[in-house]
Amino acid sequence: MTRIEIPSETLLVEMGEDGLNILETTMQMSCRDESAPVECDICSKPLGKMKDVKHIESPESITIAVRNGFKPEQMLKTTENMLKEQGEEKPAEIMELVLDSWKSIVDKSETPWALCEECYKSIQIYIKKRGS
Repeated sequence: MTRIEIPSETLLVEMGEDGLNILETTMQMSCRDESAPVECDICSKPLGKMKDVKHIESPESITIAVRNGFKPEQMLKTTENMLKEQGEEKPAEIMELVLDSWKSIVDKSETPWALCEECYKSIQIYIKKRGS
């Protein structure tokens, strides 16, 4: 069984009135089995085994895409539906905080992102807007 070293990060966060505040980021190398299951870092769709991941993007590319307008639509929709199911009366206000918090996490990310085919294709449009 082959072990793969991958960079990973742990975030210590708190939820304040102004959204998610990142208190600390810890970088480390993790050893994982090449057959360990992997999920898309944007939509959480299962990608299969680590050795089979086809699309990896640098944290810089993800940051560029987000600054060019990319939004994690599936994650936002799922969060909004959860808030509505819990009886939240003003989900739109909370959703602004959720998106801003997610953008903050993206800006501070220093590790590669594993992406499913759909997220990879959708994010490429925004990465390529670099020259526009």
